[in-house]
Amino acid sequence: MSFIGDFIYAAAYVYVLLIIIRVLLTWINPNPYSPVMRYLSMAVDPVLRGGRRLFPFTLGGIDFSPVLVIIALSLAGFFIGRGLVLLGHGAPPAVLLPLLALALISFMDQIAWIIFILMSLRVLMSLVNPAPYNPVVMIVYGLTEPLLAPLRGFFLRGPGGLDFRALIFLAATLLVQHVLLGRLYLLTAAWIGRLAPGF
Repeated sequence: MSFIGDFIYAAAYVYVLLIIIRVLLTWINPNPYSPVMRYLSMAVDPVLRGGRRLFPFTLGGIDFSPVLVIIALSLAGFFIGRGLVLLGHGAPPAVLLPLLALALISFMDQIAWIIFILMSLRVLMSLVNPAPYNPVVMIVYGLTEPLLAPLRGFFLRGPGGLDFRALIFLAATLLVQHVLLGRLYLLTAAWIGRLAPGF
């Protein structure tokens, strides 16, 4: 059972890497008839199409279904793979509950990191005032504005055009990550450690 768990965990990791490569390659418009692209498309595209049907999520005009597919596969690989490893080493079935909680905490931490990166870019852009039609600028503004819109009117522009809304959101994200999620992670890992010593 432990071997199967390790295999599932590793396979999910490798497949997620293939999805990331496939998504990145779409940005440079490679030759779709090359052997690498054909095999990559055969392996990944059916899952991505299914993800678009299951997670039809767009923000700022960007299709986020691949991101959700990646997160879902990562969580499933972690939960199923590590769960089978723990059960294979004699852990009680009750260990699956804190393991699921740990997977969800990791998911929230990944989302928080994405928000942290986007808000950091938004703060920097407010200081350098880049060209508004730059593709990167449009993506960052399109993704962050829905989060910052409720704060409009509460904060004025700071010195040098500093966007205080993004700065406040950035500080709140760090607080959630390092205080709330960090504490929850340690408590959940300790819970698993009590049920399965050596985890």
